[in-house]
Amino acid sequence: MTIKTKLRLLLGTLFFFSIANIGFVYVLESRSENKLQWVVHTNQVLQKSGELLNAISDTETGQRGYLLTGQNYYLEPYFRSRDEIKKIWAELKSLTSDNPGQQELLDELIVDIDYKLEELAQTIEMYNIEPSQALAVVRSNAGKQYMDNIRAYLSSFDGEEKRLLEQRNGDYREARAYITMMIVIEGLIMVFLALFTLITINRALFSPLTKLVDATQKVEQGKRQDVVDYLPKDEIGYLMGRFYKMSESVHRRHEDLHIKAHTDELTKVKNRITLYTDIENSIEVSQAEGKYVGLCFIDMDGFKQINDQLGHEYGDVLLQTVAQRLKSLLRATDEVYRFGGDEFIVLLQSVRSEKDVEKVVQNLVESIREPILYKGHQLQVRFSTGVSVAPRDTVDALQLVDNADKAMYRSKQSKQGKVEHFVLEQA
Repeated sequence: MTIKTKLRLLLGTLFFFSIANIGFVYVLESRSENKLQWVVHTNQVLQKSGELLNAISDTETGQRGYLLTGQNYYLEPYFRSRDEIKKIWAELKSLTSDNPGQQELLDELIVDIDYKLEELAQTIEMYNIEPSQALAVVRSNAGKQYMDNIRAYLSSFDGEEKRLLEQRNGDYREARAYITMMIVIEGLIMVFLALFTLITINRALFSPLTKLVDATQKVEQGKRQDVVDYLPKDEIGYLMGRFYKMSESVHRRHEDLHIKAHTDELTKVKNRITLYTDIENSIEVSQAEGKYVGLCFIDMDGFKQINDQLGHEYGDVLLQTVAQRLKSLLRATDEVYRFGGDEFIVLLQSVRSEKDVEKVVQNLVESIREPILYKGHQLQVRFSTGVSVAPRDTVDALQLVDNADKAMYRSKQSKQGKVEHFVLEQA
C-alpha cells in the first residue's frame, strides 16, 4: 500500500470520527438539556402551587381583616388575590396538561376554591348589611372545611410533583454521568488515535522526508550521511488541543446550564429551587457546631406602586439593587434568595448567638434602606422584615420559612418598617 493511500485512509478515519464525535456529544447534550428543562418545569409547577395557596390565604386574610376592623384597605389583598387565583389555577392546568392525575386533582380543587370564594364574598356582602351576623359566620368557621379540602388537594398535588421532581433530578444526574463517561471513553479513543497517527505519519512521511532532506544537505556539504529521528509534535499537539477545547466547551455548557437553573435571571441571586435543602444542611451543620441559623424574610413595600407609576423598568432596578446590596453585605457563607416577585430570603449560617443574628439583620436592613437614584427618580427602598432563628424557633426548614413569613407579616401590618422576630405565642 502506497504512502498516499495510507494517509488518505488515516485522515479519512480521523475526519469521520471527529464529525461523529461532535454529533454524538451534541445529541447527548441536547438530551441532558431536555431533562434539565423538565426539572425546571416541575419546580415552576411547585412554585405556582405555592402561589395559589398563598393567594387563597390572602383572600381569607383580607376578608377577616375587613370584617374585624371595617377598614377598606384590607379588601385590597382580597380583591387582588381573588383575581389572581383563577389565573394561577389556569397556569397550573396548562403546566400539568401532560399529567391526567394532576389535571383531575386540579378539577376537584377548583370546586372547593369556588365554594370558598363564594363564602368569602357572601360574608363581606353580609357585613355591609349586618356586621354582627357576618362576624358570627366567620367565628363559626363555616369555611374551614373548604380550606381544609384545598390544602389537602394541594398537598396531594405537591406530593406528586415532588415525586416527579426527584425522578427527573435522577434522570438528569444519570444523563450527566453518562455524558461524563462517554467523554472519558472518547478521550481515551482520541488519545489512542493520536498516538497511532503520530507513529504512522512519522514512519510513513515525516521520517523519510526528513532523512531525505538531511541526506541532500549533507551531500551538498560533502559530509557523511547518518540517520536522524524526528518527532512531528506540532501536528499532534494541534489535534489534541482541538479535542481539549471541545471538552472544555462541553464542561462550560454544563456549568452554564446548572447556574441558569439555580439563579434568578433578573437579580442574579439564587432562586428558591435549593432553598429548603440549603436550610436543612445549614441547620444540620449549625447544630453540630452548637451555633445558630438565622432566616430573614424581606418583602418590598410599595413595589406595585413603583411598577404602576414609573414602569416595570424601575421596579426591576429596585429589585436588582436590593439584591446586590444584600449580597455585598453578607459573609461568603451566607446566601440570598429571590423567593417571590418582590420577596427575598437571607440565610445566615453558623451564627454564634441569637443576639448576633439580631445585630446582623439590623445592620443589614439599615444598610440597604438608602434611596436609589435612577433616571432622575428617587426610589425609596421600603420593606417589611421578619426573622426566625433555628434551633430556637424550629429545626424544620419549611417551618423556619413560615415563621419568618409570619413575623414579616406582622412587620407589614405595623407599617413602620421594623424588624419583627418570630414569637411562638403569636404563631
